Amino acid sequence: MGFKERCQDLVPARYVMAFMAFLGYINVFLVRNNINLAIVAMVNYTAIRGDGGGLANSSNPGEGQCGSQSPNSTATNDEDGPFAWTEPIQALISTSFLWGYVLTNIPGGRLADVIGTKYLFAACQVLVSILTLLIPVAAYGGWEVVIVIRVLMGFCQGPSLPCMHPLLAKWAPPEERSTLSAIIYAGSQPGTVLSLILSGLIVDSLGWEAVFYIEGCVGFVWAALWLMLVYDSPDQHPRISEKERDFINKSIAKEAQISKKSASVPWKSIFTSLPFYAILFCNIGHNWGFLILLTELPIYMKNIFGFDIKSNSLITSFPYLLSWFASLAASPLADLCKRKGWMKTIWVRKVFTMFGHFGPALTLVVVAFSGCNLALVIAMLALGQSLQAAVYGGWFINHIDLAPNYSGLLFGITNGLGIIPSWFGPPLVGVIVQDNQTIEAWRLVFLMAAVVLGADAIFFLFFGSATEQPWNKIPEEDSEIRNINEPQEKGIINESMSVHSSSEDLKKEH
Repeated sequence: MGFKERCQDLVPARYVMAFMAFLGYINVFLVRNNINLAIVAMVNYTAIRGDGGGLANSSNPGEGQCGSQSPNSTATNDEDGPFAWTEPIQALISTSFLWGYVLTNIPGGRLADVIGTKYLFAACQVLVSILTLLIPVAAYGGWEVVIVIRVLMGFCQGPSLPCMHPLLAKWAPPEERSTLSAIIYAGSQPGTVLSLILSGLIVDSLGWEAVFYIEGCVGFVWAALWLMLVYDSPDQHPRISEKERDFINKSIAKEAQISKKSASVPWKSIFTSLPFYAILFCNIGHNWGFLILLTELPIYMKNIFGFDIKSNSLITSFPYLLSWFASLAASPLADLCKRKGWMKTIWVRKVFTMFGHFGPALTLVVVAFSGCNLALVIAMLALGQSLQAAVYGGWFINHIDLAPNYSGLLFGITNGLGIIPSWFGPPLVGVIVQDNQTIEAWRLVFLMAAVVLGADAIFFLFFGSATEQPWNKIPEEDSEIRNINEPQEKGIINESMSVHSSSEDLKKEH
């Protein structure tokens, strides 16, 4: 065996693809979320308090309702930024990204189904990096200009998540699907961690403008490497081994029909499918809880516990760091449960979804009634985010189970529509806590998120499925890839009534 073959066996091409996509999502969430920490340094809180937007129960500008929790009490007196932006304006700046984001999720997902992921994903990253570099100049033009830039960033980044499912459908063997998806999508957690820690360190040493200049350049480097190393399918990859190519293609062929052609979209079938709505509702709850914590946690830590910028970034990033490690453990466990036959695919999806939604919901209830117990608050937020990582073995990749030919489109629909209710989350929080930065006001915020997370998980438990849907089939296609027609699972009640085919190739359920 030559050196090239040894390298191919040592580092499979599918894992190179997954690692590069992982780095890509680190950058996606780095530039998307850095403003949530930077805005704390950009805002002149003294001016806001002077206009009647003061911090409740705090006579010291550096203290929250629970006093100062920073190691150095003098460190809490961060220098005010230049902009007198109230809490509702800050919330608009954070969420305005989503206004553009929702517009391109569905067309971006469908475009990836048709033309592939490679160039689309790279283009998204480069455009968003350019816009990130413009934020400091835009800020001095007014908060309205910042909102315009954020909307454009969302518009350009909209295809980033849904475009990855078509790549997974072609590269991920079914028995490795949860693991590879976890490696890829888990980039959201270290990206979030970096957006908080790195942004905090940059603000502390170089000022808030440097956050956008430094982090805006990362995407250019990543895009160059992505274009050199990643291809849309194993058949297009010039350096993959024949052994790996055959393994991937044969494994996927046993699972479902993967079309080599595009076809008209079965819109009616999609929007009358209960398993589709089960994913959609889970996406709504996930986005609501994730965005509430992501956009509001730094403000909560500053105004309730009195953290300075540097300490705030470390504390608020800790739950996301644990979530990353948890995702790398949870998804291989999901694949192991399926590979060993411990659970059918549908139960893997449902059980992991329950852990990923009910777990965080319960921890948020505890946080809501933790008062000034900082250790308990941090512990519960960290535990909740760690449990949330279970969704990577649950509903998050369920689109590929249902319809691999339309997985990008399905992800685009569920992620795009699922993000809309979240538009109202941070602005609603801004209204609740404006002029009322108290534990009681924040309690309502956490309880609302807990209710949403629990409700959608119950819906998925009853109506989720993991069977390839009839509308995934593309008729009259001369395809070399075999198609398996399994009976459709119809929720939790009919799970035990599934009919098994007597064919040798169908004895194993996926």
